[in-house]
Amino acid sequence: MAETIAPEFVRFIADERRARRLSAARPTTEGDIAETVMVGAGQANELLRVAARRAAGFFRPTKRTEVVWVEGESELAVSLDVRVKLDAGLIVVLIPVRCDQTSNAVVEVAFVCGAPDQPAGLYAAAQRRPRGPELVVATWGDALVAFAWHCLLGMVTGIAGATGKDQRGNVHVPAELTANARGIEIVPMARHRFSGASGLKPAVVKR
Repeated sequence: MAETIAPEFVRFIADERRARRLSAARPTTEGDIAETVMVGAGQANELLRVAARRAAGFFRPTKRTEVVWVEGESELAVSLDVRVKLDAGLIVVLIPVRCDQTSNAVVEVAFVCGAPDQPAGLYAAAQRRPRGPELVVATWGDALVAFAWHCLLGMVTGIAGATGKDQRGNVHVPAELTANARGIEIVPMARHRFSGASGLKPAVVKR
């Protein structure tokens, strides 16, 4: 099944190439590194909202601005208007939420990642409990961390995929993610054969 890249990511890469007067990408071979992409802090907010809509299951334009999570008798309205705060090696995803007990609030999910002078590949570490109202975090903390990561990884993967394809027709994947106060840098790469349909079969372990 072909991978679908959000048109907003495709337009962003096209605009970046025009601004930097870069030629269109040529097909790459496995393991090749493509041109590093810098996503400014302001642009990151816009593109993260695209990823949030897709993480919530909306792959086409929608007027929906939030989704409601239900767990037993508990409900939480989660806004798709997510944002980021950036620093060296730090990405904080801000998720507006609301419920009857807390009214409007913001939950902060911090991810420690690589910095320009200390790259760490695609590695990111999050605190087990995000910052926010105790009532919300106690019930929905794990789900909010997972949602924040889904949004961030969706944005990074979508942007990397929009940079081009390899010779087998597979879109690029992110190989490295770094952050500083100015924005997020993404290094796209042509995937290795074991990352897709390659004819390799999993080993069978006999007990």
